Amino acid sequence: MNRLFERNQIIVGMGAVAIAALLWSLDGVFLRPKFYIFPASVIVFLEHLLGLILLSPIIFANWKNILIINRKTWLALLWVSFFGGLIGTLMITKAFFLAIDGEASFATVIILQKLQPVFALLMARIILKEKLNNQFYWWAGLAIGASYLLSFGKNGFNFNLFDLKNEAVWFALSAAFAFGSSTVFGKRLVNNLSFSLATVLRFSLTTILAGVLLLMAGNYSDIAKIDVIYWKLLLVITFSSGAVAMYIYYFGLKKIPASLATIAELFWPLSAIFLDYIINKNILTPLQIFATIILLISFYKITLGKEQTEKRQKILYKTSGKVIHGKKRGQKIGFPTANIKLQKEIPNGVYEGIVFIADKKYRGAIFIDKTQKILEVHIINFQKRLYNIEITVIIIEKIRAIQKFKNEKDLIEQIKKDVNIISNK
Repeated sequence: MNRLFERNQIIVGMGAVAIAALLWSLDGVFLRPKFYIFPASVIVFLEHLLGLILLSPIIFANWKNILIINRKTWLALLWVSFFGGLIGTLMITKAFFLAIDGEASFATVIILQKLQPVFALLMARIILKEKLNNQFYWWAGLAIGASYLLSFGKNGFNFNLFDLKNEAVWFALSAAFAFGSSTVFGKRLVNNLSFSLATVLRFSLTTILAGVLLLMAGNYSDIAKIDVIYWKLLLVITFSSGAVAMYIYYFGLKKIPASLATIAELFWPLSAIFLDYIINKNILTPLQIFATIILLISFYKITLGKEQTEKRQKILYKTSGKVIHGKKRGQKIGFPTANIKLQKEIPNGVYEGIVFIADKKYRGAIFIDKTQKILEVHIINFQKRLYNIEITVIIIEKIRAIQKFKNEKDLIEQIKKDVNIISNK
């Protein structure tokens, strides 16, 4: 059952990210270019403000969870909001506007923006320590290459597109870095928060940052110039490529590693090509058809390879049981635990593990002291009571041996380190 669950998680996660990419392609090809007569900062501010209004009920439902967010999570949120929300959106909007003005081609913008997975894969390896096999990088490289072929369109590749003196080139490159790094820090964000709370907080902080930029640039008066037709288009963005797409994206990112998410985002050029065919009747070239087949095969192989990696993941111990009452020591120091009776011989220590609750998977920091015959697990990002509920605990790796601490403060600091190690894997 667990293997089937893992496979479904990967399929659902990549599918959700691909749907978000489909909505973003709709934005880039058909919606955003219509706003080229306005300053980019105005559009970025308004689309995030409307998205925040739509998502605001989530804040009121989760205000207690907001109060206990740790420093590292706030820093991840700041990075995602500044780079992914503000800089990335601003840069790609400016790049598309320059393309409309004839200072660059749309192919230039789209092709350079496809460097996003390169930044994301590198940062996922360095920052999140995501370990990937050689097969993954092989198929990821093919997927990136196929996305480039799709982006070239009918005219084929042309080195003359890349004039480094052209502002659009640098805007597109900046957007690629901003969105790529945002995928990585977004993964750290959803590791510590629910995907819905991560989405609304991202929109909240980006709205503030975009508002400050708008005031500094002095473009706030342009808001009054926006006609009804453009307000309707902004609402379309909010309910498609804006807040709704980001909500779906974080839902998917919660279920899969950042490296898988950034490959699923390559559905962007694929969907753009098909939308162009459906709406504008532009027929795919043989080269684009070939690239489409390669991209789809790559998606399948990457998903299959990740599933096989999960199957090979070493399991030290597996046990199940109903949650029982304990001494509530963990709750008193801010790290509540779910306790089950120790059914088998497991050495003392602190472990990294996975907890299954009603077929939902969570990361956990596990403490085992054989003398007490109790397994205690702190379930990361889980707040509900579990008494008398059956849970399954899979122990993956030993983090450290049991230690004695001089005082409670040292104990809390060590538990924080343990949880951070597990959260960032």
